[in-house]
Amino acid sequence: MRWDSKVKIYKTCIRPIMTYGIETREETNKTKSMLRVAEMKTLRTIMGKTRRDRIKNTDIREQCEVQDIVRWGRQRKRGWYAHVRRMDERGLPRIALEGKPTGKREPGRPPKRWKDSWQSTSQELLQRTHQN
Repeated sequence: MRWDSKVKIYKTCIRPIMTYGIETREETNKTKSMLRVAEMKTLRTIMGKTRRDRIKNTDIREQCEVQDIVRWGRQRKRGWYAHVRRMDERGLPRIALEGKPTGKREPGRPPKRWKDSWQSTSQELLQRTHQN
């Protein structure tokens, strides 16, 4: 099978499965790292390259015409956020997105939430543009 056909299979079948976790849960450095490692292992196998060939990840992604899996997942997360925002205010997804939990929380740092990770993505982009 040609490598470009394998890349199409990767884009349509494997990548959506891999990014399901990033779309539905908060992002952590560990999950982002695990996704990137799995993606590069898959792409290197598709291209018939190993790490010993000393080819940069960016070059392999460029050759396969594949966007970084974390960025791709963030775009999908933004799309889902926009979709839920367009829903009826009384709909369950919208209530879950905008709802504020009541009650007393445990001491310590509050857990990172899905919406927080989406918002931090926007803040990351702002910081990058200000640095350049």
